Amino acid sequence: MDNKQEMEHLGNLSQEVIASLIDNPYECPIVIDAQGIIRFMSRFSRDLINIDPDKAVGKHISQVIPQTHLHEIIGEGKARIGDTLYIAGRQQVISRIPLRNSKGDIIGAVGKGMFNQTSKVLELNRRIDQLHGEVQYLQEQLNIMKGGAEIIGQTPLIKAVRQNALRAAKSNASILISGESGTGKEIIAHYIHLGSARAKKPFIRINCAAIPSELFESELFGYEEGAFTGALTKGKPGKFELARGGTVFLDEIGELPLTMQAKLLRVIQERTVDRLGGTKSINLDFRLIVATNKDLMDLVKKKLFRLDLYFRVNVFEIQAPSLRQIKDDILLLSQHLISLLREEMGWGPSKITDASVEILKQYPWPGNVRELRNVLERAMIVAKGNIICQDDLPELIKNYDGYGCKGSGVCYQGTLSQQLKETEKAAILEALRQTGGNKAKAAKMLDIHRSSLYEKLKWIAYDTKSGSFSK
Repeated sequence: MDNKQEMEHLGNLSQEVIASLIDNPYECPIVIDAQGIIRFMSRFSRDLINIDPDKAVGKHISQVIPQTHLHEIIGEGKARIGDTLYIAGRQQVISRIPLRNSKGDIIGAVGKGMFNQTSKVLELNRRIDQLHGEVQYLQEQLNIMKGGAEIIGQTPLIKAVRQNALRAAKSNASILISGESGTGKEIIAHYIHLGSARAKKPFIRINCAAIPSELFESELFGYEEGAFTGALTKGKPGKFELARGGTVFLDEIGELPLTMQAKLLRVIQERTVDRLGGTKSINLDFRLIVATNKDLMDLVKKKLFRLDLYFRVNVFEIQAPSLRQIKDDILLLSQHLISLLREEMGWGPSKITDASVEILKQYPWPGNVRELRNVLERAMIVAKGNIICQDDLPELIKNYDGYGCKGSGVCYQGTLSQQLKETEKAAILEALRQTGGNKAKAAKMLDIHRSSLYEKLKWIAYDTKSGSFSK
């Protein structure tokens, strides 16, 4: 082949390439001039948008596609990318781009398809929502890690918890963490997650007591566009979707209504979820950890918790000890909490005296480690130096002598359980007094959920006018 023939061959080839780029079945372009007259329409228009290009060329674009806004681009001079257009019986995603000459003058516009099937767009939106949710929860996960996912302590009970958590991390079995409120069940759950093969995936915490029953299904399972009044226009993925590949932590599962228990059981068994208003089941990949401060078997006997769900969530149980059971760890826990609090506050004491620790050991701690954290935070605020001293501790703590609070006029007698109830009663009374009887503020001060405070008030006859308990 001589040079002339080679140039002709290349010329023909380049024309074929340009033609295939302009006229292809994926974008199906339409070109109009500055007056809105169609000058080019892809031959694939017959199949994709049910329009004959031979009959359309030479007509104004609005005559051929009345719902189009392509000619408006000429006046605006700005591209529109990702608009939707209902044509030929289906929703399509298109782009509209102005065409300019070498001087920058607009000489026309081109409209072309981006997606021929909106299902692809919906899947893309779903994935974007998924990634957005994962970013949010990974940020929360980072915040939890800053607060520490360590199981602090050297007592035999804490060592056993740590050992069991490491065992649990090696499997994908459902884990039940039981224990009193404030014992750090979430820390144990996160410790298991970080020690597992799912550590780099999301850790999704769901407080079953904090989500209103009417929103529970949409929060856990997600919803599609228009599923209910007030729903987001793009829909929303549920918590189980956001946990894809990671861990779902259901806190206070004993508070879950029976109707929701049945739906949760189905998700656990089938590992699929149906969004509200959706028609397609979504496959799930998650590891389940649940926690409760209640006796689930007792709830089963009272027909408040499903037996089949109990066996699903309780493959391996870990008992979180109360602070009363691990008092020898109070020094280590206090040092750890002071360090975390100092990092959060940016100032404050960095140590605690031995005498103060001994006082802390005498107190029964009905609120467990959560209450200890609150006491230390208060002490750090009022402390005058770099060390927390006895005088920095609350009166309720430093005046407790093992039987009651010295000088309070209250003498604790009876069993340990009765003494603990009296101590808890005194703490609740003090919180209600300080908040003027406002239960929401009192619950926040005590760092317990409002529903938990209401439950405790059932056995405490509190007179909001006199500010006293009747016995």
